[in-house]
Amino acid sequence: MATPTVEPKARKRRRKTRTKNVSPLEPLVASKLKTSEINLTPGKEHVLCPACTCWTPITGVLGTPVLVPHHTTPYHDGTPNPRRCSNSNRRIVLNTAPEAWREQMVERTEVSASVASRRPTKVLPKPKAHRAPAASQLTPVPLSAEQVRVLFRRHQERCLACKGEATDRAGQTLPCRDGERLAVTFLRLIRQEPKRLAVREFFSRERRRFDREYAGAAPKREAGWAAVLPAVQNADQSRRAVPQGAQPAEGPEVPLDRLVPRQAAEQPQAGPHTCERCGAAESSLTSAVAAGWCRIARRSHCGRCAARFPAWTRIPF
Repeated sequence: MATPTVEPKARKRRRKTRTKNVSPLEPLVASKLKTSEINLTPGKEHVLCPACTCWTPITGVLGTPVLVPHHTTPYHDGTPNPRRCSNSNRRIVLNTAPEAWREQMVERTEVSASVASRRPTKVLPKPKAHRAPAASQLTPVPLSAEQVRVLFRRHQERCLACKGEATDRAGQTLPCRDGERLAVTFLRLIRQEPKRLAVREFFSRERRRFDREYAGAAPKREAGWAAVLPAVQNADQSRRAVPQGAQPAEGPEVPLDRLVPRQAAEQPQAGPHTCERCGAAESSLTSAVAAGWCRIARRSHCGRCAARFPAWTRIPF
């Protein structure tokens, strides 16, 4: 008789074992770990294992602190053939005092609380300022002779050299450079003023001639429109006329005065219709349909009275 095979099962290990075995891996340094990855509370020292990412107790805190031997998966989960973590019995250097670690945790908690209470601010885009053009790119505004003369007079009132009060070493009164430039510009514009006046007079004369010709041609245009008016009227009458030909025998005749709904056209014309509620009357069925009359409980009602009843009770004519 064959004996049944029993799968090996990991035995329960103590939380803090006393063993002399030390892992050959490089020891962990507490100062290089994040504050949230280690717990230095006295009597509850834990660290987040970098291999299996599970919280592992620290044993031998007073002597050689190492990680407690543990498995990659808990032994009580029923996983077959659980494997021990490679960081079992790995040394750890506790170079951070519990008080300093506790202060860092408090600061981290306060910062996270302040960040959570902040409100998001709306970022307003800064308008882009266009770059100012260079002085060489500016288009100067043409000045008239009168404007240059006014500028020259203002400059002459303020400048001593242009007034004649200041003299050079030879005793001669000479204007300054700005005054001389304004005077030359004024003389140049004065010489060009007749040409400008001639151009303006030419354009104004042509404009007046065009206005006279346009006003003189108005009777001719009116006579031309009057000549073609009969032809236009004949074309309009031809478009309005009904084309001659055989009418379809199967289709009903369409009323030419106005169109009415099919329901009113199919029903025979009866006498005047009277509203059952308010007593309003309509001369014919066509007028009643056009005014929005309905039948409610087989009785005629005008459109205003029919609006008082639910929609499912209204039956159109």
